[in-house]
Amino acid sequence: MAILLKLPPKSMLKFMCVSKPWLRPISSRKLVKTHVRLTASDKECSHHRVIFQDSTGNFKVSRLPPLFHKEQRVELFNMDSPMEKPNIYTKIVGSVNGLICMYSKIEEPVLWNPTIRKCKKLPTFEANLRRDCSYYLNYGFGYDESHDDYKVVVVQCISDDGGSYDTVVNIYSLRTDSWKTIDKFQGNFLINSSGKFVDGKLYWALSADVNTFNTCNIISLDLADETWKSLMLPTSYGEGSYPLTLGVFGNDLSVLCPNCHEGTNSDVWIMKHSGVEVSWTKIFTIDHPKDLGEFIFFSSIFSIPSCQSNKGEFLLLLPPVIMIYDGSTKQLEAVDHFEECFPAEIYVESLVDPLLIAHNHLADNS
Repeated sequence: MAILLKLPPKSMLKFMCVSKPWLRPISSRKLVKTHVRLTASDKECSHHRVIFQDSTGNFKVSRLPPLFHKEQRVELFNMDSPMEKPNIYTKIVGSVNGLICMYSKIEEPVLWNPTIRKCKKLPTFEANLRRDCSYYLNYGFGYDESHDDYKVVVVQCISDDGGSYDTVVNIYSLRTDSWKTIDKFQGNFLINSSGKFVDGKLYWALSADVNTFNTCNIISLDLADETWKSLMLPTSYGEGSYPLTLGVFGNDLSVLCPNCHEGTNSDVWIMKHSGVEVSWTKIFTIDHPKDLGEFIFFSSIFSIPSCQSNKGEFLLLLPPVIMIYDGSTKQLEAVDHFEECFPAEIYVESLVDPLLIAHNHLADNS
């Protein structure tokens, strides 16, 4: 078993096809969980992938390491969309343990593992939508480790003709393969359409007004007990600032705060927990071209392990540009530009099967 855990996911897939005695232990919940944990923590990021969406709604995939080494050619591999009707309006919510959550305006959300080509279409959600008003949908996807469950959150911000609005929070459990409505957060309007998942919680930035994008605070949803909490903002975020952008930096929540007066730099902060207290630490300021402003609000921040690079490099996905921030030179540099492909998400290859998780729960309760 120890030898199997050291194999790459695609090699494990081949062994699963040998016979049923091989399939059973390799597909066991315990081995799959241990394997994805080891794969995700690989210091070389050998099994991390960047997934891109092209103009047809299908996807292309690239290995992560070549993006940090300019001398290597970045190869893109075709990947068919798991949606029945792929289109450019298909959006990726996020990725956890190799599972990718995505949705479109015309189809139900799906959970997809591109490594093993398995996809789980979520039960019908549209029955919960109110038809007598307009609404915005904000999504989130994360993992509840205490219950070994993957959850999708859909927040409806509902407005009526009178200008007032309300929220309805729906949450899907993969283990029970069902939706339910949970307690909503108090007031305000979610800015970023997809929540950022960090350490068992989903985070969104909030605006005080549905008609503006000025952030008033950040809220989190604990996926284990399904409760909400409000967080303070970094000190550099002042009144009237541009909307800050949430991201993930290593294992920490990060925010990108554009400096609206200069317009050519942004502060990057990470959130640290100290018991029950939350504090923010500014790790660097990014200088960027002024014409990058329209992209900066949609960026995602990821880090490369320090043992792989002694320059302290950070990867930023700024559609359609992939950029590297070099900590030693404090410069932001474009490393590749994909005219027809927009970088969407980073995921790790894994054997997590969304169909098997839902099936096992139903079998346990039959």
